[in-house]
Amino acid sequence: MREALGKIAGSILRSLFISIVMFVVVFSVITGEFPPRFSRLKNTYHNLQQMAQLSRQIHEQQKVLKKQYAQDGLVEDADLEALQEMNLRRAEIGAGILQGNAVAGGASEENKELQERLQQLEKQVYRLQQRVSELESERK
Repeated sequence: MREALGKIAGSILRSLFISIVMFVVVFSVITGEFPPRFSRLKNTYHNLQQMAQLSRQIHEQQKVLKKQYAQDGLVEDADLEALQEMNLRRAEIGAGILQGNAVAGGASEENKELQERLQQLEKQVYRLQQRVSELESERK
């Protein structure tokens, strides 16, 4: 009986040790530094939570826009802009996770200009996609 408990305890300890080593290795690979700074773990976890929350919001917004497009045949520009802003925010958080930084709320003036230009281009692409869909439906 004692030997069996010893083997079980040994297996548990080995498994725990291997799990800790694997966590350190994966965290080092993700952050790109060894030994990893575990003080950043809290910020990384917070950023992952924000990213997951934004992903759920984006998914819900996309459902609403698809439903609206199916019913009305068009989508409001303000809704598209809100979706694009959420996507940009998610990208910023993802970049912050990879760089190990907490994501700041504001962006520089240059980044804002680039974001606005990107939003305009995404709107144009979306409108073109809508037009292609309309033409395809007319052709059938």
